[in-house]
Amino acid sequence: MGLVKRGNVWWMNLIFEGQRIRRSTGTANRALADSIMAKVKVQLIEGQYFDRLEERTRTFDEMMDRFEREHLVKLASQQVCQVFVKRFRSFFGGRTLAEITPRLIVDYKSTRYAAGVQAASINRELSCLRKAFNLAKREWEWCRENPVSRVSLEKGANKRDRWLTEDEEARLLTACPSWLRDLVVFALHTGMRLGEILSLTWSAVDLFRRTVTVFRSKNGERRTVP
Repeated sequence: MGLVKRGNVWWMNLIFEGQRIRRSTGTANRALADSIMAKVKVQLIEGQYFDRLEERTRTFDEMMDRFEREHLVKLASQQVCQVFVKRFRSFFGGRTLAEITPRLIVDYKSTRYAAGVQAASINRELSCLRKAFNLAKREWEWCRENPVSRVSLEKGANKRDRWLTEDEEARLLTACPSWLRDLVVFALHTGMRLGEILSLTWSAVDLFRRTVTVFRSKNGERRTVP
């Protein structure tokens, strides 16, 4: 155990708490390699090495790639969240996870406010970003902290529970092209989300009972809609 030379570079070969660690020191200088290994041993004892290595090398774009691939595909609101992810990539892309700080997330909120976005919409975007970091922290072990959890949600978020008046409904349907009108009528009378409607199949429709079954709702539960 200790340093092993591969080519011109010294590699660390250690066992810590029953786990073997093989890492390159990145140097051909034996004295420097000894110093690096000594520092790594201290970091291991302090419980820092693996966490710091991951969050300093894993990128935000890597996290979003895995988030889309493994999590978004399961959501009924997949299309909406993909729009959020596109915005996140534009603002946070090109950074490591360690570089995504609460201050940077606050800057993101400021840019959304400057674009005229309402508080409730910003909160929904932050919730999506928080979920991605939770997965990276708890399941993938890519980072030690979730920076979004240290950022406050916006107060005074606009309420989402609002019904159209008969006049508003008539004006809306008049403005709809013919191909869209049936979908809008269906949405108005069921209250279903866009993603839920677009993912419907005939197997979810019961014409006898006049119901539709949503197999994947936002909270992951099945529900029946008249």
